[in-house]
Amino acid sequence: MISLILPVHNEYRNMKENFPKIYKAMSGMGSFEIIIAEDGSIDGTVELARKYARMKNVVLLSEKARAGKGKAIKSGVSAAKGSIIGFIDIDLSASPKYVGVAVQKVKEGNVFVIGNRYGRMSKSERGLWRLSESMLYNALLVALFNSKVRDHQCGIKFWSSGFIKKIINEVQDDSWFFDSELIIRAERKGIMPYQMPIAWKEGRTSQVSSSVALYLFKAALRFRLSG
Repeated sequence: MISLILPVHNEYRNMKENFPKIYKAMSGMGSFEIIIAEDGSIDGTVELARKYARMKNVVLLSEKARAGKGKAIKSGVSAAKGSIIGFIDIDLSASPKYVGVAVQKVKEGNVFVIGNRYGRMSKSERGLWRLSESMLYNALLVALFNSKVRDHQCGIKFWSSGFIKKIINEVQDDSWFFDSELIIRAERKGIMPYQMPIAWKEGRTSQVSSSVALYLFKAALRFRLSG
């Protein structure tokens, strides 16, 4: 079984437009479950998610108040029943076709697969300011942690169940730094994520802002100082 987690917070518009696309893509992949990890939304996302949860193979997890994207993913991983587990951002900046690609890479023996927007075979359509922040942030992680990963925050990641369920509780950050911390911890254990080239087109309603970028920089420095 494949378990796909959809972390969502105030994503009514993206949910309405993109959930049917995701469900259709997953329906063509054999045994699957979609876990909607709703994170304290107040814009109608919860009500829409409850509607989708009546569909076959869809599970809803809901927080009463916002706990953070990392916490939503952790809850999804804990509930997941699949032998392959992953998540994709609901704005579909990365096409759902990459779910199938990532799943295949896990089946080939890669316990950790991540999207890479900046590889030689990748394509990324982003605003100059957002791109600059991202490149600077990734360069910081290379400098601080000697990371070999080029794109720590891409919104599609997949794992073997055995790997992620073992390491997930070691990750301390429940917010935006979750992805980066997980990668760094994996690298420290000698596990190099497979970096999957993707085409990325920034969503119209991306929730990533300059305040998120500042959080990431601060969180990276805190994690480095913590040893």
